[in-house]
Amino acid sequence: MLPNFFNSDELRSKYSMSFSFVGPPIYLDGLKKRLSRPIKIYRIVFINLPPVFHCPAWLPQFFGRLIIAPFRLIFYFPSLLAKSIILLRVFKKVNPDILHINNGGYPGASSSLAAVMAGKALGVKGIVMVVNNMAVGYGSPSRWIEFPVDYLVRRYVNYFVTGSRAAAIRLGDVLNVSNNKLKVIPNGLALNPLKNDDQKNSHLDGFHGRVFGVVALLVPRKGHLVLFNAVLSLIKKKNYEGGEFIVLVEGSGYLKESLLKFVCENNLSKWIRFVGDQPDIIQFISNLDALILPSIRDEDFPNVVLEAMSLGKAVIASRLAGTPDQVENGVTGILFEPGNVKQLSDAIHDLIFDNDLTASMGAAALVRFNQHFTLAKSLAGYDDLYTKLLKNG
Repeated sequence: MLPNFFNSDELRSKYSMSFSFVGPPIYLDGLKKRLSRPIKIYRIVFINLPPVFHCPAWLPQFFGRLIIAPFRLIFYFPSLLAKSIILLRVFKKVNPDILHINNGGYPGASSSLAAVMAGKALGVKGIVMVVNNMAVGYGSPSRWIEFPVDYLVRRYVNYFVTGSRAAAIRLGDVLNVSNNKLKVIPNGLALNPLKNDDQKNSHLDGFHGRVFGVVALLVPRKGHLVLFNAVLSLIKKKNYEGGEFIVLVEGSGYLKESLLKFVCENNLSKWIRFVGDQPDIIQFISNLDALILPSIRDEDFPNVVLEAMSLGKAVIASRLAGTPDQVENGVTGILFEPGNVKQLSDAIHDLIFDNDLTASMGAAALVRFNQHFTLAKSLAGYDDLYTKLLKNG
């Protein structure tokens, strides 16, 4: 979303924007390539303290964390204070009315927490923290240490913004944040125009059955094994011989070899095909009949679902985090419980031969995207929030 903020004519006409970040120069190079016009950018460098203690491998993880906790406690608060001072010096150069902090999950990066403290010390009118994933509770000693900081963050941040209702509920529960400080603004999507359909021929080689696709890193949390087991269950139950459907698996990751082995050992090559990293994901999705996202954990508001919807594609997705906000079950796609092989198998079966259902879900997905998930709608949500902060401040 950040390049979309900086490239927005409407936002730039109302606000003077700058960008401060912690990261390597290569990150800055990538950002500049996506900016239509330059903005003031401040790269911040922190001196990170090295680990002070390593537990032996044979020690259970829980006890290891208990042992490390006192050492972390010694360095955590001085480190956070030092980062806050560094950020305060940078913010004084900008003297912002609004401080927009883009976090990961919560607590996320310590620099984001330090930014809250620096913004409060400077007297910024409005502090907005965007939490992009599900907040982590106090189930480990490392989070116990952070409780006092969480208390201050809850007090100092004017609004917490999440992309999904599930993330907002989770953040509210963890930090005990009142509902009037929680705002759900889904990420919006701006798409590049489609180029051509050359990829279709290279992937499908004249295949004429139903084409499903999964776009995800080949890592455990994305649930590829759930999908593959669903395919295996389906072809055994229906005695399929091949040609009925195919699943194109886009992406790379360390699970690739084991996933390939599963496909070979179970004779699934007629139904599952690995296509590697595609240079143009939008073009790739445009050649599908439906997208499948079988994730089992650690999702929030997946962009790939929005990309499929914007192209008028039905979506089969696990009912996880923000996907119920995106996919209207039975209307724009089908939701299933994470890890439930039977439900996923049934969902795939429902779309294989029913052209009308697949087409109607895709058409409804496009309507829903245009109503709720365009870039203009997302930017308008932030604009309204900024206007409210400046008015109240």
